[in-house]
Amino acid sequence: MTIPTASVSDASHIAARGAIVAAGLALLALGALHILRPDLDPSRQMISEYAIGRFGWLMTVCFALFAAASASLFLALMGNTSTLVGRIGLIFLLVAATGLAMGAAFRTDPLSTAPEAMTFSGRMHGVSFMIGVPGVLVATLLLSFALRTHETWIGLPLLSLMAITWLSLAAMAIAIAVTMKHLGVDVSSIVGWTNRLFMAGYALWVIVVAWPMAR
Repeated sequence: MTIPTASVSDASHIAARGAIVAAGLALLALGALHILRPDLDPSRQMISEYAIGRFGWLMTVCFALFAAASASLFLALMGNTSTLVGRIGLIFLLVAATGLAMGAAFRTDPLSTAPEAMTFSGRMHGVSFMIGVPGVLVATLLLSFALRTHETWIGLPLLSLMAITWLSLAAMAIAIAVTMKHLGVDVSSIVGWTNRLFMAGYALWVIVVAWPMAR
């Protein structure tokens, strides 16, 4: 069954444009950090580590932009998501925005920091990860299924981009688990790339969802 085209209010239109701009700038900031910080290995180090040392402020801005994109998309979709699945998805989108905002507010500790030596900021950054990542996963899943039969979003690759976020996180989790268990296989060299693919996939998903409402 196809749901009729959404009637986009002026507020939704503005919020959708805000989501696109914020997500696009977040990707640009993340890309710029790869040039500004060649000392960090993008294959092995998580993006959070860009917040430590030179140009750390730019990673803070990047996380803040991801949070703003999520919150703006939440506002844009509020009046255009009528199903129960969609409304639950919106709640998790707000959860994702909260986790990403916390990631901006609390800088991570270096990866080599012992658990007992972690700072309050480092611990809170870990909490932000545990809030933001599930929020992103559930929000992209539920909203992709809620919107895919809507005329406004038919034909857009919502499920494909959702799958990218899920599969990249799964690959990252498996790589970390295998490496930590010392099974004779070091696959930590893919952890950084999967982390980046997760964030890029999410940013593109936000842009694709917001696009029809922003036109």
